[in-house]
Amino acid sequence: MSLPYVIRILVTSGHPDGVRVVEKSNWTGRGVVFARTDLPSAAAEGTDSPGVYVLIGDDPDETFDKQVYIGQGEDVAKRLKAHQQDDSKDFWTDTAVFVSASASLNRAHILHLESRLVELAHDARRARVANGNRPTRPSLTASDEAEAEGFLSEMLAIFPVLGVDAFVRPTPTTSAERRYDLKGPDAEGQGVERSDGFLVFAGATARIEEAPSLSPSFGRIRSRLAASGTLVEEGGRYQLKEDVLFKSPSTAAMVLLGRNANGRVEWKDADGVTLKEHQTQAAEAVS
Repeated sequence: MSLPYVIRILVTSGHPDGVRVVEKSNWTGRGVVFARTDLPSAAAEGTDSPGVYVLIGDDPDETFDKQVYIGQGEDVAKRLKAHQQDDSKDFWTDTAVFVSASASLNRAHILHLESRLVELAHDARRARVANGNRPTRPSLTASDEAEAEGFLSEMLAIFPVLGVDAFVRPTPTTSAERRYDLKGPDAEGQGVERSDGFLVFAGATARIEEAPSLSPSFGRIRSRLAASGTLVEEGGRYQLKEDVLFKSPSTAAMVLLGRNANGRVEWKDADGVTLKEHQTQAAEAVS
């Protein structure tokens, strides 16, 4: 069972898009989040310490929504300064740095964290990984590995709160979650509503032909899924080869139907009750 936890965010400049220092209750780590343009200001928040970092930006190939580069350094600020001159990092717009407020991270720890984050990003398949190779894990004692993995688990609890979802696959559904069905010409699927979006299960089918009225942005999502091998043409229609978490039920519906659609009325439970009706009933029950 997941337990509640407290995250504190200090907006150092008073501007919500400026440098933010992130701390979690009962944890000695510290996150520093900032835009690339704020790199000089972030140095004052301890980024000149040993740690790991993630460079975040748009995927130039549009196969994914985002692209990430994971790195480490005994002086993260110095490493980031070097990246400013690197043309391969032109995609970089935002930064997340994690260091230890108690200076407990050593060289082996940060190498382990870098390797594990690259592994997780590749496994999650929610962002393009710009790293040219997969760094191998260093040899650690059992106690050092436990310490590094503990630090990693705290980072993974913080990333989603910061809007970074590149390292975690959508969690499995439970039998208690209400399932919804969608049907249309050459399109059929099942999914569940979640707090982080709408999850469509593998095996769903999607119409290949797109209606002229389909918004270009949703056409690009279909193209990205096809380019990544998630949406594969079979038997005259597309098939979803793995579970996909969409940002909304409408996005999920439009990707499958190939036309503009209101997902809240397209997705229905086994009794034909729409997602919209269930949402309305739930809101009324609370009030």
